[in-house]
Amino acid sequence: MNLNDYFDPIEIKNTQRNYIKSNVQLLSIISVNTKKTPIENVEDTDLVIIGLPNSKKEEEFIDEFSEIRGELYSLSAYKKIKLFDLGNFKCGKTKSDTIIGLRDVIVELVSKNIIPIIIGNSEDIIYAQFLALKKTGKKVNLAIVDSKIAALENKETGLKTTLWKIFTEENDSLFAFTNIGYQSYFVNPKTLQFLSENNHVAYRTGIIRSNIKEVEPILRDADIIGINISSIRQSDAPAQASASPNGFYGEEICQIAKYAGTSNSISVFGVFDYNPSFDFNNQTSRMIAQMIWYFIDGFYQRIPENPLNNSGYKKFHVNLNSFDYELVFYKSEKTNRWWMEIPVLDSENSKSYFLSCTIEDYQKAVKGEVPEKWILTFKKLNASQG
Repeated sequence: MNLNDYFDPIEIKNTQRNYIKSNVQLLSIISVNTKKTPIENVEDTDLVIIGLPNSKKEEEFIDEFSEIRGELYSLSAYKKIKLFDLGNFKCGKTKSDTIIGLRDVIVELVSKNIIPIIIGNSEDIIYAQFLALKKTGKKVNLAIVDSKIAALENKETGLKTTLWKIFTEENDSLFAFTNIGYQSYFVNPKTLQFLSENNHVAYRTGIIRSNIKEVEPILRDADIIGINISSIRQSDAPAQASASPNGFYGEEICQIAKYAGTSNSISVFGVFDYNPSFDFNNQTSRMIAQMIWYFIDGFYQRIPENPLNNSGYKKFHVNLNSFDYELVFYKSEKTNRWWMEIPVLDSENSKSYFLSCTIEDYQKAVKGEVPEKWILTFKKLNASQG
């Protein structure tokens, strides 16, 4: 695949900020697709930046993400970072063409163990990411940070949202969906009922803000992580069509982005619903740039761990009189992170699934309460067993 066929080159001209000296800024060590330096080789790359414009424009191309890039590439650099800005994706004649084209590019990158960081205006980003992982044959863990959960079909307009299509048309490839940060007044109660009936999970903003560390194990298991700008309060990120005075603070969303970067499962990361026409004083550009910086920071700090290798883990057994299964927990002696072992009932090949969790889940079990995430995951793993 010649990636130059899929991307428009960009310019970083006159966009750098003078926060720190230019020789220690990201731009000094990364690769960028420009007219003078097209894409030649991405083999030695860990991460790539992709801009996904809202639609195909007939007029002279305008980089909708130039301010984000200007802010991001003016931030401090890691000496070991391997980042390539591929430019902005060339939109197809139709939305479907664009999604399929982006899907194929993501498949190509993921096959090379490269994580795309995609910035865009709509949730089409998520759909292309999902279709890409589906094409690889993977069962997908999808986590989205969003104040709304657009999971129901609009019967009046016939509009099918990305989540609706994933839940109903592509659900054979979906293992788990988690919403992080929904706001109750934006969500149809039927949506929450639908998620519950299908063993998916949604967390209110207030719940997450009261213990933001709960996000880390959720994202540790996620293959696709998307952050909708609408999850951030308007004062911190005004460049959204339906901004709300409530939501995550900038510090909180950056912490979530860092957790996303530390995930050993993640294949694709996206930030969407950015609308530059509402970006007062470039506030949201700075916000997104710092979110991506923290994602990169997390990526280069991640520690590969797998409880399948018992070495370096403490194992805890909890037996409940009123429960048919023994609860088994693992704690990493290196990072203090926790997992639960969940049995997969298969008469031919009995095995286990390791689900990331927190010490609070273990403490609940000790007190006689089976963690809800254990129950939900057990149901998904053993649905065919009745």
